[in-house]
Amino acid sequence: MTIAFPGERGAFSELAAKEYFGKKQRAISFPEFEDVFKVVANGTHPFGIIPIENSFAGSIYQNYDMLLESGLNITGEIYLKINHQLMVNQGCDLKSVKRIYSHPQAFAQCKNYLKKFRKEQLIAFSNTALAVKKIKDDQLRDTAAIASMQAVIDYDMKVIESNIEDNKGNTTRFLVVSKKENKTRSEQMKTSIVFSMKNIPGALFKALSVFALRDIDLDKIESRPVNTRGFQYLFYLDFKGDIRSTVSKNAVSHLQEITTFYRMLGSYPIGRVVQPKYSK
Repeated sequence: MTIAFPGERGAFSELAAKEYFGKKQRAISFPEFEDVFKVVANGTHPFGIIPIENSFAGSIYQNYDMLLESGLNITGEIYLKINHQLMVNQGCDLKSVKRIYSHPQAFAQCKNYLKKFRKEQLIAFSNTALAVKKIKDDQLRDTAAIASMQAVIDYDMKVIESNIEDNKGNTTRFLVVSKKENKTRSEQMKTSIVFSMKNIPGALFKALSVFALRDIDLDKIESRPVNTRGFQYLFYLDFKGDIRSTVSKNAVSHLQEITTFYRMLGSYPIGRVVQPKYSK
């Protein structure tokens, strides 16, 4: 079985894939988030894994949009503890650093540490491991990267500052996506849906009340603008429960009576929080 992930070897997404599926499964890297959705949607790989939100930097909005556009299903989730390392090529040190490469989310998660650098010194890359690979391949002597300890190992880099994230509880939620729906059941399930409503007074209150009336616990609600409809919004909502249960079916059926658009994104076991394991 192969799992598509965004980034390069040593990316946090690769670590999440290995923790979720096990190290015996083959994780295949793709440059961009969009590439992962494409290769899973066209059947090249049965599963993909993508980051969807960070506990401090917030949501990755483009992945919410692509999740809906791709037509894929969420089949699982995992919460990965994130520790950021500031790294350079062997033989370099902090005094030689004139710029830092990394993903914007990593910069946001290390904001306090990075106050000692000017904004123009922070160069954004599409993922953290790609930033490390660039420094390694080009043998840059005046450039550092922020990435995982696995990237340090994979690219033989030197750590000059360890665990520079602002909060030691820093965690990223990853979603597992597939063309097929999740068929497994567990005692703790989560269901993700997306819907839109007419822009009228009390519309959102009415939508949320279908869950409150049935004592269904809501995990998260996220609004995203509808691209072609001005100030109209899609609401992404996670609630605790299996869509196959009677209470969940009744809640969703009630919701569909008052929505203009509805789609279930997936019903899957609630993910666990893990500390990644690093290996050569």
